[in-house]
Amino acid sequence: MNHLLSKYRKPLSTWGFYFFSTFVSINVYSSPTLNILNWDDYLSEETIAGWESLMGAKVQVITYDDEDVRDLLLTDTTQNLIDLAIVDSPSATKLAKLGYVVNLKDAAHRSDIEPNWLQRCGDNGVPYLWGTLGIAYREDKIDQPINAWADLFSGREDLEGHIGMLGDYYSMTAPALIHLNLSPNTDKEDDLKAMFELLRKQTNSVLTYVYAPSYLLNSANKDELYAAVVYSGDQFLMNDTIGKEVWRYVLPDEPSIVWLDCWVIPFNSEKQSLALSFIEYIGQANIAAKNSEEVGVATVNRKARSFQSKEMTEDELIYPREEGFDKLVSVEMLSDANIRQRIRIQEAIKVIHESK
Repeated sequence: MNHLLSKYRKPLSTWGFYFFSTFVSINVYSSPTLNILNWDDYLSEETIAGWESLMGAKVQVITYDDEDVRDLLLTDTTQNLIDLAIVDSPSATKLAKLGYVVNLKDAAHRSDIEPNWLQRCGDNGVPYLWGTLGIAYREDKIDQPINAWADLFSGREDLEGHIGMLGDYYSMTAPALIHLNLSPNTDKEDDLKAMFELLRKQTNSVLTYVYAPSYLLNSANKDELYAAVVYSGDQFLMNDTIGKEVWRYVLPDEPSIVWLDCWVIPFNSEKQSLALSFIEYIGQANIAAKNSEEVGVATVNRKARSFQSKEMTEDELIYPREEGFDKLVSVEMLSDANIRQRIRIQEAIKVIHESK
């Protein structure tokens, strides 16, 4: 995968300053300005420039690496900070049910999107990019390759104190549940107890629960991170961050997660028509294709793939083949009780880790 860096990724952009204690960075422009809430390096600069030139407007990107911060911004009805946002599909559904985002079922180019992706984002979201949850590891630090979730939970000596786990309640717990041959969406008490015990034992091997690209960007101990649970495409950002092509992404042999991100427009945005124009611009097949290829993540647009390079479309880590796709489990919207229980587990694991 390292050879894909120059083709699928733009160089890491410098967005400015940070706030909210997670990294949220801003470029300040004069009006009219579209405020987009997004993961870092998840929208190509060429796409932004093309829309700005067409509309005579500017884009201000606010990046996040913590979904709690994202949800705080999107549900704060006292301010109009965000005009357009990227969220995971279950969050798009939940935000819609709570009345925080507008209906987008009449947005242009929806017919070009795979029906299953449309269903998962619902009428209040427009599918953007999709991918998998897997493992990135440093090929220059590890002699024995990583190819299974078991490698993160088996107490491998070469990984002790060098593992990065995702800190949110779902992405922390899903790999552990899969390793235990349980559904990552389970709400059974016994399953969650078994998962907690596995995560508790793993704390001895974990270096951090901070999102790996952010850890590499901000931590003085970044060279101690050898393996991390990441989202497909993160390896490009991680290689950009450290200036070396040493991070390799693998999809575990066991089942894994397929995720989908959706565009949503907050109900209290005062620039809804401007936001919709951006969604419709990036929904054009040729624009969607180029943006997807530069970001290095799979597009949902059926027509767009015909505009992409053969190297991109035949990469099974980006577009898994049917037999590989059969092992992927969709993220489901969990019950409030299940979420509360997982948050308690998440917080307990972090406390245990910090006490060591």
